[in-house]
Amino acid sequence: MGEKSLSAGVMKKLFLLPLLLSATSIFAQAQLPPLPPSGFVTLDQIVNEFSTQPDAALQKYNGQRVAVYGRVGQVEKSDDTEGNPLVAYLQRADNPSPDVKCVFSADDVPTTNVMISDDQSQAIIFHRNSDGQLTEQRPFIVVGQNVVIRGTFSNYVAGDVVLKDTHLLKKEEAKKLIEENK
Repeated sequence: MGEKSLSAGVMKKLFLLPLLLSATSIFAQAQLPPLPPSGFVTLDQIVNEFSTQPDAALQKYNGQRVAVYGRVGQVEKSDDTEGNPLVAYLQRADNPSPDVKCVFSADDVPTTNVMISDDQSQAIIFHRNSDGQLTEQRPFIVVGQNVVIRGTFSNYVAGDVVLKDTHLLKKEEAKKLIEENK
């Protein structure tokens, strides 16, 4: 009887082994590298994480403030009901569909005088003096440029990673952040 009991125990363990290995494999796949304290992530990294492991990526980024480094693929006036003036999409050069949607609120754009060029290649900022006269006009964000945009992860909708309350990092700050995260 002891011998029979022993082989039944071994059989039970052998039966459970594939289940245990499968669960371990699933758990290992769900592990994503943690965000660094700076919240820095590349466009490729965040897009790949959401493409391959959306549940784990949602858990990782939920409510996190991140700084995404990538190429501006499109700019447009925001059409949301919250009065946000501008949306920029960070896109990979080989993928024309939006990847990271960056929603700039009125607080995140240096002025409320923002215009999108006719060809949608840039958002232009206008500065006016107290008399309303135009004193300066300059591009704020331009399609094709590589930028770092900091924002709070809001949602993952229809293939877009959505960041709210975003702001464009100045060139010096962006360069320093990129160097620190190489």
